[in-house]
Amino acid sequence: MIKIIVFIFLVIFFLLTIFSCSYDVHLLLKGLDPEFTSIGQFWHVLSPNSLQIIEVVVSRYIDPCSLFMNLGCSPLLWHPFISSVLVLPATPIFILLTLSFLWLQRRSKNQKLRAYFK
Repeated sequence: MIKIIVFIFLVIFFLLTIFSCSYDVHLLLKGLDPEFTSIGQFWHVLSPNSLQIIEVVVSRYIDPCSLFMNLGCSPLLWHPFISSVLVLPATPIFILLTLSFLWLQRRSKNQKLRAYFK
């Protein structure tokens, strides 16, 4: 079951890597600055409404400070944490995630082979 989940994430991040890299190349060919697009900008280009919906859902229903009024704290999940991830460059982050899931998949395959030959 874990191998299937790792494979699904591998395919998702591989496709996101291809799309973000091609989007950065497209912007470069249009004559814009040669810089990586952030994850937030890339997500906004793909689906601007879903970005706003996810922010509302996380802020209202998942953030513990919003769920429990007795805590008396300001919302902390979206703005310090998720917004910090959204400003990271998309292509290098997706490449790192793709390589890490590829490593996990190869590692599980090697462990299966070792167990088979014992």
